[in-house]
Amino acid sequence: MALKLFSIPICFLLACNVSVNQSVTVPAGEVRNSSINTVNGSIKVGDHAEVRGECRSVNGSIRIGANAVVEDIQSVNGSVSVDQGAKVEDIVTVNGSITCRAGVKVDGEISAVNGNIKLYNTEVQDDVTTVNGNVSLRDLSVVHGDIVVKKRQGVGDLQRLKIRLEDGSVVEGDVIVEDAEADVEVILSGGSRILGEVENAEVREERTNSRE
Repeated sequence: MALKLFSIPICFLLACNVSVNQSVTVPAGEVRNSSINTVNGSIKVGDHAEVRGECRSVNGSIRIGANAVVEDIQSVNGSVSVDQGAKVEDIVTVNGSITCRAGVKVDGEISAVNGNIKLYNTEVQDDVTTVNGNVSLRDLSVVHGDIVVKKRQGVGDLQRLKIRLEDGSVVEGDVIVEDAEADVEVILSGGSRILGEVENAEVREERTNSRE
Protein backbone atom coordinates (compact mmCIF):
# COMPACT_ATOMS: atom_id res chain seq x y z
CA MET A 1 0.00 0.00 0.00
CA ALA A 2 2.61 2.54 1.07
CA LEU A 3 4.95 2.01 -1.88
CA LYS A 4 2.57 3.76 -4.25
CA LEU A 5 3.01 6.87 -2.12
CA PHE A 6 6.70 7.11 -2.93
CA SER A 7 5.94 9.20 -6.01
CA ILE A 8 4.07 11.92 -4.11
CA PRO A 9 4.21 14.88 -6.48
CA ILE A 10 4.61 18.46 -5.30
CA CYS A 11 1.62 19.44 -7.41
CA PHE A 12 -0.52 17.06 -5.35
CA LEU A 13 0.55 18.79 -2.15
CA LEU A 14 -0.07 22.19 -3.66
CA ALA A 15 -3.73 21.25 -4.04
CA CYS A 16 -4.04 20.40 -0.35
CA ASN A 17 -3.70 23.62 1.66
CA VAL A 18 0.09 23.44 1.74
CA SER A 19 2.59 25.67 3.51
CA VAL A 20 5.50 26.66 1.24
CA ASN A 21 8.92 27.76 2.52
CA GLN A 22 7.82 27.72 6.12
CA SER A 23 7.61 25.17 8.91
CA VAL A 24 4.49 24.14 10.81
CA THR A 25 4.34 23.46 14.54
CA VAL A 26 1.43 21.98 16.47
CA PRO A 27 1.88 23.04 20.11
CA ALA A 28 1.91 20.47 22.90
CA GLY A 29 -1.55 19.23 23.79
CA GLU A 30 -3.29 20.91 20.83
CA VAL A 31 -5.79 19.12 18.57
CA ARG A 32 -5.54 19.86 14.83
CA ASN A 33 -8.62 18.79 12.83
CA SER A 34 -6.96 18.77 9.41
CA SER A 35 -3.93 17.43 7.58
CA ILE A 36 -0.61 19.29 7.52
CA ASN A 37 1.29 19.69 4.22
CA THR A 38 4.59 21.50 3.71
CA VAL A 39 7.05 22.12 0.88
CA ASN A 40 10.53 23.32 1.93
CA GLY A 41 9.56 23.32 5.58
CA SER A 42 9.50 20.96 8.52
CA ILE A 43 6.59 19.68 10.61
CA LYS A 44 6.73 19.40 14.39
CA VAL A 45 3.89 17.94 16.42
CA GLY A 46 4.23 18.61 20.14
CA ASP A 47 3.92 16.19 23.02
CA HIS A 48 0.38 14.90 23.68
CA ALA A 49 -0.91 16.71 20.58
CA GLU A 50 -3.29 15.14 18.05
CA VAL A 51 -3.47 15.65 14.29
CA ARG A 52 -6.72 14.29 12.84
CA GLY A 53 -5.24 13.97 9.40
CA GLU A 54 -1.94 13.30 7.61
CA CYS A 55 1.47 14.93 8.02
CA ARG A 56 3.17 15.29 4.61
CA SER A 57 6.37 17.09 3.73
CA VAL A 58 8.57 17.63 0.68
CA ASN A 59 12.11 18.82 1.49
CA GLY A 60 11.57 18.93 5.23
CA SER A 61 11.73 16.71 8.29
CA ILE A 62 8.80 15.54 10.39
CA ARG A 63 8.96 15.10 14.17
CA ILE A 64 6.13 13.67 16.23
CA GLY A 65 6.31 14.36 19.96
CA ALA A 66 5.87 12.00 22.88
CA ASN A 67 2.40 10.49 23.28
CA ALA A 68 1.09 12.36 20.26
CA VAL A 69 -1.47 10.86 17.84
CA VAL A 70 -1.38 11.35 14.06
CA GLU A 71 -2.56 9.55 10.95
CA ASP A 72 -0.27 8.84 7.95
CA ILE A 73 3.21 10.36 7.83
CA GLN A 74 4.78 10.93 4.39
CA SER A 75 8.14 12.61 3.76
CA VAL A 76 10.17 13.18 0.59
CA ASN A 77 13.77 14.35 1.16
CA GLY A 78 13.43 14.53 4.91
CA SER A 79 13.73 12.33 7.98
CA VAL A 80 10.91 11.19 10.27
CA SER A 81 11.30 10.93 14.04
CA VAL A 82 8.54 9.62 16.31
CA ASP A 83 9.05 10.08 20.06
CA GLN A 84 8.11 7.69 22.82
CA GLY A 85 4.53 6.57 23.28
CA ALA A 86 3.20 8.17 20.09
CA LYS A 87 0.61 6.44 17.91
CA VAL A 88 0.60 6.71 14.10
CA GLU A 89 -0.84 4.96 11.05
CA ASP A 90 1.59 4.41 8.14
CA ILE A 91 5.06 5.99 7.87
CA VAL A 92 6.57 6.48 4.40
CA THR A 93 9.81 8.22 3.41
CA VAL A 94 11.79 8.74 0.23
CA ASN A 95 15.40 9.83 0.80
CA GLY A 96 14.96 10.04 4.54
CA SER A 97 15.51 7.92 7.64
CA ILE A 98 12.81 6.75 10.07
CA THR A 99 13.34 6.52 13.84
CA CYS A 100 10.69 5.37 16.32
CA ARG A 101 11.32 5.56 20.07
CA ALA A 102 10.13 3.44 23.00
CA GLY A 103 6.44 2.62 23.13
CA VAL A 104 5.56 3.85 19.64
CA LYS A 105 2.68 1.99 18.01
CA VAL A 106 2.34 1.93 14.22
CA ASP A 107 -1.11 0.67 13.24
CA GLY A 108 -0.14 0.11 9.59
CA GLU A 109 3.25 -0.24 7.92
CA ILE A 110 6.63 1.46 7.70
CA SER A 111 8.33 1.98 4.30
CA ALA A 112 11.53 3.75 3.31
CA VAL A 113 13.40 4.29 0.04
CA ASN A 114 17.07 5.31 0.44
CA GLY A 115 16.83 5.66 4.19
CA ASN A 116 17.54 3.58 7.27
CA ILE A 117 14.79 2.40 9.62
CA LYS A 118 15.49 2.27 13.38
CA LEU A 119 12.88 0.98 15.82
CA TYR A 120 13.28 1.04 19.61
CA ASN A 121 10.64 -0.88 21.60
CA THR A 122 8.21 -0.20 18.76
CA GLU A 123 5.21 -2.27 17.66
CA VAL A 124 4.34 -2.40 13.94
CA GLN A 125 1.08 -4.09 12.98
CA ASP A 126 1.89 -4.62 9.28
CA ASP A 127 5.09 -4.86 7.20
CA VAL A 128 8.38 -3.00 7.34
CA THR A 129 9.58 -2.36 3.77
CA THR A 130 12.93 -1.00 2.61
CA VAL A 131 14.55 -0.10 -0.67
CA ASN A 132 18.31 0.42 -0.35
CA GLY A 133 18.34 0.97 3.42
CA ASN A 134 19.21 -0.86 6.64
CA VAL A 135 16.63 -1.96 9.21
CA SER A 136 17.28 -2.13 12.96
CA LEU A 137 14.91 -3.50 15.62
CA ARG A 138 15.98 -2.99 19.24
CA ASP A 139 14.65 -3.15 22.80
CA LEU A 140 11.83 -5.70 22.35
CA SER A 141 10.47 -4.24 19.11
CA VAL A 142 7.80 -6.35 17.37
CA VAL A 143 6.86 -6.47 13.68
CA HIS A 144 3.65 -8.45 13.26
CA GLY A 145 4.03 -8.62 9.49
CA ASP A 146 7.08 -9.18 7.26
CA ILE A 147 10.31 -7.32 6.66
CA VAL A 148 10.58 -6.88 2.88
CA VAL A 149 13.55 -5.71 0.83
CA LYS A 150 12.06 -4.38 -2.40
CA LYS A 151 13.83 -4.25 -5.74
CA ARG A 152 15.33 -0.85 -6.32
CA GLN A 153 14.89 1.17 -9.49
CA GLY A 154 17.74 2.50 -11.60
CA VAL A 155 21.45 1.67 -11.61
CA GLY A 156 24.41 2.31 -9.34
CA ASP A 157 26.59 0.58 -6.80
CA LEU A 158 24.83 -1.89 -4.52
CA GLN A 159 25.58 -1.63 -0.82
CA ARG A 160 25.42 -4.49 1.64
CA LEU A 161 22.19 -4.14 3.57
CA LYS A 162 21.81 -5.21 7.19
CA ILE A 163 18.64 -6.23 8.99
CA ARG A 164 19.53 -6.28 12.68
CA LEU A 165 17.34 -7.64 15.51
CA GLU A 166 18.54 -7.02 19.07
CA ASP A 167 17.39 -7.15 22.69
CA GLY A 168 14.61 -9.73 22.28
CA SER A 169 13.01 -8.14 19.21
CA VAL A 170 10.68 -10.30 17.10
CA VAL A 171 9.50 -10.47 13.50
CA GLU A 172 6.37 -12.60 13.47
CA GLY A 173 6.29 -12.93 9.68
CA ASP A 174 9.03 -13.55 7.13
CA VAL A 175 12.12 -11.70 5.97
CA ILE A 176 11.76 -11.50 2.20
CA VAL A 177 14.41 -10.17 -0.18
CA GLU A 178 12.68 -9.53 -3.50
CA ASP A 179 15.76 -8.01 -5.13
CA ALA A 180 17.83 -10.92 -6.45
CA GLU A 181 20.89 -8.66 -6.81
CA ALA A 182 20.78 -7.37 -3.23
CA ASP A 183 23.39 -8.46 -0.68
CA VAL A 184 21.46 -8.72 2.58
CA GLU A 185 22.65 -9.91 5.98
CA VAL A 186 20.23 -10.68 8.84
CA ILE A 187 21.85 -10.38 12.28
CA LEU A 188 20.19 -11.79 15.42
CA SER A 189 21.32 -11.10 18.99
CA GLY A 190 19.99 -10.89 22.53
CA GLY A 191 17.39 -13.63 22.05
CA SER A 192 15.77 -11.97 19.05
CA ARG A 193 13.72 -14.17 16.72
CA ILE A 194 12.18 -14.43 13.28
CA LEU A 195 9.13 -16.68 13.48
CA GLY A 196 8.72 -17.06 9.73
CA GLU A 197 11.15 -17.85 6.92
CA VAL A 198 14.18 -15.92 5.66
CA GLU A 199 14.37 -15.74 1.88
CA ASN A 200 17.49 -14.76 -0.13
CA ALA A 201 19.51 -13.44 2.82
CA GLU A 202 22.39 -14.62 4.97
CA VAL A 203 21.53 -15.13 8.67
CA ARG A 204 24.11 -14.63 11.40
CA GLU A 205 23.70 -14.90 15.18
CA GLU A 206 25.74 -12.81 17.59
CA ARG A 207 26.37 -13.68 21.24
CA THR A 208 26.46 -10.04 22.29
CA ASN A 209 24.81 -6.95 20.89
CA SER A 210 26.77 -4.69 18.58
CA ARG A 211 25.51 -1.11 18.36
CA GLU A 212 26.31 -0.07 14.83
